Amino acid sequence: MFFVVGLVLLITVVGCGETVTSEKADTAAPKPQPPPKTFSIGEPIKMGGLVFTVNGVRESKGDQFIRPKEGYIYKIVDVTLENIGEKPAAISSLMMFSLADSEGYRYKVTIGPETRGSLDGELQPGQKMRGELAFEVPTKATGLQLLFEPNVLGFGQAIVSLK
Repeated sequence: MFFVVGLVLLITVVGCGETVTSEKADTAAPKPQPPPKTFSIGEPIKMGGLVFTVNGVRESKGDQFIRPKEGYIYKIVDVTLENIGEKPAAISSLMMFSLADSEGYRYKVTIGPETRGSLDGELQPGQKMRGELAFEVPTKATGLQLLFEPNVLGFGQAIVSLK
């Protein structure tokens, strides 16, 4: 009896096991995709019920208390958001904004350096919100782009060149 039960369990376990195989990666060149549209400083970008504009960018080496680590600098981006929709929009600078460089590295909003205004909170219909976002990036970073991804609201991504 134990033999039959053990044999059934063994067949069940072996029969349910997954076989993992490896495949050679397809080395054929993929069809080129058109590059995403990149916007410029000062250009308003409509995304759903929001209008997003980068007003400018500046650099900071910090102050006597807060400084970037060695070989880095603060890039501070001035942004305006306007709610032209009919519903309030929840805005989060930490969740919706990042900075990317030409090598593909992404940088999150940094808390610490002196900035003006805030891009956090609820934005009612017809209201504007303006504030600065600070990013700590290597001094040698090039091709910086601000990425606005209000995925919480489902609008996609806007890319602004910070040249």
